Amino acid sequence: MTGDPATNHYIAKAMKPLDNADAQTLRVLKLADTLATLCSGTELDKKALYAFMTETRFADIRGKAYNEAAFLADSTFRYFDYRALAHLCAGSGYLFGPEGHLAPGLLRSGKTGKRGGPKMSYDSENPFVPLPPLARKS
Repeated sequence: MTGDPATNHYIAKAMKPLDNADAQTLRVLKLADTLATLCSGTELDKKALYAFMTETRFADIRGKAYNEAAFLADSTFRYFDYRALAHLCAGSGYLFGPEGHLAPGLLRSGKTGKRGGPKMSYDSENPFVPLPPLARKS
């Protein structure tokens, strides 16, 4: 597995921006949080997260605009199959590392010092990893 979008379809797909800027912001945040939660050796960088949220004016996405953006962001991925998750974990540095191409610095290496694959083992009976929908704001 590689972090190069030319050879990693899942990274290339994650790099393709959405037409709605608010939905793109929510999708980036959801993907970074998901990878921090499900990939070994990664964690969110709180300072970079706050800077990204400030830069993208996350706090200004409210009401109907938020609900529409959340629907669009959620519809891009509701779950990962294990293979997609493994490829995205391998490319997490490319997407969110110090020189990340999607949102620089959102993820950093955790306690192990290196990024790895998914935290959970492969289950051939259920290879899908469901993701919770984005919470709706009023």
